[in-house]
Amino acid sequence: MKKIPQEIIDALNSGQRESSNLMEFLSVDIKLLLKNVLPEFDCPIFPIPFGVTKKHRMIGAELQKQFGFAIFEKLKTHKSDTIRTFACYLLGEQKNSFAQKLELVRPLADDGNAGVREWAWIVLRDDLLLDLDIPLKSLVAWTSDPSDNIRRFASELTRPRGVWCKHIAALRARPWLGLPILLPLYSDPAKYVQLSVGNWLNDAGKDHPSWVIDLCREWKKSSPTTETNKICKRAMRNLPTL
Repeated sequence: MKKIPQEIIDALNSGQRESSNLMEFLSVDIKLLLKNVLPEFDCPIFPIPFGVTKKHRMIGAELQKQFGFAIFEKLKTHKSDTIRTFACYLLGEQKNSFAQKLELVRPLADDGNAGVREWAWIVLRDDLLLDLDIPLKSLVAWTSDPSDNIRRFASELTRPRGVWCKHIAALRARPWLGLPILLPLYSDPAKYVQLSVGNWLNDAGKDHPSWVIDLCREWKKSSPTTETNKICKRAMRNLPTL
């Protein structure tokens, strides 16, 4: 494994640059970064061992406790992607409605850094576990957004199983509830969105293979495009071919 140059590590820990890959992201000394960016912040002591997601959640809670939501604007526009990630988790601590959180998270969901975009949807995942109906209705408009990132966010947030997050039991049991999100995207031109929709259906296929097979058959018949075929191929990768 190639070693990260010390000057890059120093820049990451000072908050003067963002990470360009997962290896750089994981190399960040969170306590040192926070000390450099928010010297007034009393960083919590992390248990050992303690995963990255749990650390971020704890920091989000402490940021809320020590500063409140007023610091959100500063965090969400910071040069460091790790600091912008903390903005996501601070938002997750708020009692706002899902629609309000959705509007606040938009810049982070459309962030230029792929890692920040992941944390943005992961943080809002808990809201879907509480009430699926309202979030699904709120996300429909995002499926027609000009930004590939925003359209992909709507799909990724609602994946029945997802990655690094809790499963959504209601969508595992009844994946067809997600059709208002999936239908506008079944021939999306962006590969980023295609991969997410394909993965969404691959998740669903683990519990309802027949439903996914029938849906892909219907999609390929009504939309015989390269884009739809790519989505269905990914969706069906663990199921019998059509």
